[in-house]
Amino acid sequence: MSETMNAVKKSHPIANRIGGVFMHVSSMERSVDWYHKLFGMPERTSVTDKVHGLNMDGGSGLVLDQHGYDRGLAIGDRPLLMFDSPDVHAAYRYVNRLGIPIEWEIEEFPGMAFFTFRDPDGNLLMVCGAPGNKEETNGSPSASDLIRYDGGGVSLSVDPLSKHSRITSDGLELTGRARTETSFAVPLRIETSLRIEGGSLRLDYGPHGRLTFNYGPSANNGAGEEFYVNHPKINKSFDDLKKGAIPINRWVHIEWTILERSMEVRVDGQLFHIQSGYFGGTEGLAGIGCDNGSIIMKSFIVEELSEEETVPGLQIQGKGTEPDMLLPDAVCHPSMTGEGLWLSYNEQWGRAQSRAAYSAPFTMETVIHSDTNSLILYGGASAQVKFHQGGAISFRDPVSKEEVWVDGAGILPNSFSTVKWSMDENRTTISVDGEVRLEHSGDYSGCKFRLGIGADAGCAVVVKSVKIQ
Repeated sequence: MSETMNAVKKSHPIANRIGGVFMHVSSMERSVDWYHKLFGMPERTSVTDKVHGLNMDGGSGLVLDQHGYDRGLAIGDRPLLMFDSPDVHAAYRYVNRLGIPIEWEIEEFPGMAFFTFRDPDGNLLMVCGAPGNKEETNGSPSASDLIRYDGGGVSLSVDPLSKHSRITSDGLELTGRARTETSFAVPLRIETSLRIEGGSLRLDYGPHGRLTFNYGPSANNGAGEEFYVNHPKINKSFDDLKKGAIPINRWVHIEWTILERSMEVRVDGQLFHIQSGYFGGTEGLAGIGCDNGSIIMKSFIVEELSEEETVPGLQIQGKGTEPDMLLPDAVCHPSMTGEGLWLSYNEQWGRAQSRAAYSAPFTMETVIHSDTNSLILYGGASAQVKFHQGGAISFRDPVSKEEVWVDGAGILPNSFSTVKWSMDENRTTISVDGEVRLEHSGDYSGCKFRLGIGADAGCAVVVKSVKIQ
């Protein structure tokens, strides 16, 4: 081969070589075991990945891929093979210049990226390799050519390779990516109001963090059901293939809160995803994007949180109520454990309270545990139900200020129990595991409280769940 031919091959963005042939499998562990036995390779007893490469002695590698079966993709929507590329972004630009439609936009991960397209007969092909350069070395846009958008005190710059982006009266219309120009540190909250007009929505943070919504086959009014989380601190992905789509073609508000030891995602105030892990010390840019579709983004806000704002909360369940949270005071030293929300009391009074205030009649039901028989239910600052360490139960009337005691009726099981406090217009009732422990009459028709839970001095409680109706 001449030196000229060698130079052409080295500079071409798509290698004239098949990097791997795809074998689509329904059970990765079974298939890896089967192929390893077939080729006399060392046995694999445990496989958790959804893609597994087999190094063949000659020619192309064999890639076992379970994603197609998991997503229910038609055979024609699963790639047959992949071509190697030293620069996937350069290969993407090259295929675009040839006028070949892109089937799936670039998916980029640390050290690797890929995209797909079809040949004239509809066969699905993939280009895979090093991400390479996002911008061409010659003729790349200058700083003055970049589109910038103020999302609400945070400025975003649109990636020059984004296929379509413009600022409209509704916000930033985007197909591609946009990122902040400054870095933010955990703990933080990312909030955005947007409308998805098709495709997969992505929120980015830090060196690896990414949320991918509405991925996969368009099963729900044109939106995919799959949800993916990439850990902000380490390059590890978690998937939920049946999480469900977030609404398309209407405005939604998304909050992504990342604390030192947990993170949660809310869509229109409703909890969408929660995940424990260690995210402390993470710092980086935040961003938003859309693949194989477009979004209109009205606002994008990134806020670093104070210590008071990072205390863990517990979702309140209930019918006929707006979405609400049980939010603890910092003096409770709250912690979210595997059993529930842990609350203590030491030098200062503290409690966890609902955001909203509730008018009588109401019922608050909590599944809770106290190993010292110490538990206090609050109705604002005026009403109080207290289970005393000695086994008594007391109720402080919010109207008459009278305190009612019943000795021996406040003994709690040394395990999780269901404590229910009901108040209607003329009576309040406290029960434990369905057994009434205290009843008291009064005029409560005008009562309205933020409802709360706490522990007595030197004690702690664990709250597994709260319902308010």
